[in-house]
Amino acid sequence: MKMGTKGTLKKVIEKSEINYDYKTIKITKSRIEKGLLAIPKSFSNYLPKSNQKIKVLLDDSNNPQIKTFSSFDSSTNENRIGGLKNWFFENQVKEGDELVLQLLDKERFIYRLLKEEVFLKMTKEFQTDFDISINDRIASEKIEQISQLTQVNKTKIIYSEFLRLSKYSNEEVRKRLKTSSRFLRENTPSSIRIILENLYKGYCQVCSFSFLKRDNKPYYEIHHLDAKLGHHPKNLVLVCANCHRQFEFANVEKFPDEKGWLSKVCFNQNEFFVKQAINEIEKQEFLKTVFL
Repeated sequence: MKMGTKGTLKKVIEKSEINYDYKTIKITKSRIEKGLLAIPKSFSNYLPKSNQKIKVLLDDSNNPQIKTFSSFDSSTNENRIGGLKNWFFENQVKEGDELVLQLLDKERFIYRLLKEEVFLKMTKEFQTDFDISINDRIASEKIEQISQLTQVNKTKIIYSEFLRLSKYSNEEVRKRLKTSSRFLRENTPSSIRIILENLYKGYCQVCSFSFLKRDNKPYYEIHHLDAKLGHHPKNLVLVCANCHRQFEFANVEKFPDEKGWLSKVCFNQNEFFVKQAINEIEKQEFLKTVFL
């Protein structure tokens, strides 16, 4: 936990409960009564430089409302969004609640405002929808939705979702990736396939071979190290067709690391080190910054 220095707005840094960094503004009783949101000076780069009308989408609405904005550079000496009294009342916003303010369009000054609990609920729902995507198109759409909601670029979304699924036990992954009344062993779910394709760009984790198909997309196959263990990321490797056939038909020795990720494989005594993206991203820490 870290506090702001004297003379600056206080902030507290906590561990995020989702795999994304985000910021919240804690609301006070006086602000609720006045129907306004005071915004930290550190947000100023994302806000107008003068007093004007701005557009604010409230909660998950797609219909922006016109709100008054007062700039830090004006006589108020703080950034403010006014006209929120009805929204505070309808959402039962109380003292100490944390709100998430997002910039959607810097050129036209369009924002989204929602309670933290709503932001977290929407993020987790999008993640669940991503997990059970029935095809690659839908999985890609869910990645885009998560990106828009969390305001994190899609490359980082891929890393974060891979890390999230990697932390589950095998049984938890089975439950999350269940797409029908019967668990599908044969086909890797679209969510996992999209993640692996983006992590490794189609290059074989074993020999690094890759080629483009006629549609200019990389060709790859996904091998289950143990057919009984399902689609947990530790049980999957993205491979070329040649390495896949060797996994199936050669004399194979597998060498997992201390955490259970395949680190080395031998095909007929020929040794290959296996690239694992988890080694590059597992130490990442996700934080929530609360402005008081």
